[in-house]
Amino acid sequence: MLAEYERAPIAERCRRGKKHMAQQGGVHVLSGAPFGYRYVRNSDTSAAFYQVVEAEAKVVRMVFEIYTQQRLRMNAMARLLNERQMATRTGQGRWERSTVGGMRRNPAYRGTACYGKTEQRLGPRVTRPLRQRKALPSRDVGGHERPRAEWMEVPAPALVSEEMFALAQEPLEKNKRHWPRRTVEPSWRQGMLVCQQCGYALYRTSTHTSKQKRNDYRCIGSDGDRRLNGPVGTNRPIRQDYPDPFVWSEIIRLLDDPGLIRTAIDRRREAAQKADPLGKREEELRREQARVEKSSERLVTAYPEGLLTVPQLRQRMPPLQKQTQAVESE
Repeated sequence: MLAEYERAPIAERCRRGKKHMAQQGGVHVLSGAPFGYRYVRNSDTSAAFYQVVEAEAKVVRMVFEIYTQQRLRMNAMARLLNERQMATRTGQGRWERSTVGGMRRNPAYRGTACYGKTEQRLGPRVTRPLRQRKALPSRDVGGHERPRAEWMEVPAPALVSEEMFALAQEPLEKNKRHWPRRTVEPSWRQGMLVCQQCGYALYRTSTHTSKQKRNDYRCIGSDGDRRLNGPVGTNRPIRQDYPDPFVWSEIIRLLDDPGLIRTAIDRRREAAQKADPLGKREEELRREQARVEKSSERLVTAYPEGLLTVPQLRQRMPPLQKQTQAVESE
């Protein structure tokens, strides 16, 4: 099919690509435009492109200008946008520091949008609603960033200059070299604590005094700057040296009593038998099949649009075909 597609004239390739897009509900690599742009679908007279939304573009330029001049942290930038009542894309909710941080790193704002930056890999995703229900994740995949060399570049109208965008990336490169994200003094309970009041996870923070450095466990729900209506919980931080010895003594007590361990194993086994694992696995396979088919459709659509070369298409199609065969076989 690929060889026949390559032998067809350019006009015939474009016609086939547009027909395929119409049959698949308009799937296109440009869909899902970043903040500041609007996706305009292709027509008989023009190809698909990103159109600048001036109201959103004004916010993007302001973020880059303030960050490059004042070097505010991302939570401070998000708080500033909320205080100035700058509208989000939906007009609802509030600005989060993760959104502002992603905006600062998006290459579309310097004139080159990228497609295929992430891929699905194995790894369970345990969310707050799942923790509250004490349930297991319904899927075992999550999004992960792909190598920069595998990204596909798509032209987009630049909202900031190359110099300003490069200036905004300097702190990121400096952080990678001098302040890597690692815990110098790890805690064996990190990532396991959950607030009983609001269901959010607890993270460890440090408090410096004139005499000592103290580590605390703090609930994310008690951070008022993270949410539009303030904190969702009122629990105060807990000193790390208070719960750690107590939990460790409980673990030793459980290990000394094999009957308690056997009871817990039997309870989990009974719950797994009632959960219909075959039905869950079938549902996971169907979702995986739909994901692979969508990825294949986007690659086929990107080729007639000139966003993907023949070598790139030949390189990426075989792994997707193998995944499809594996899912169908199972």
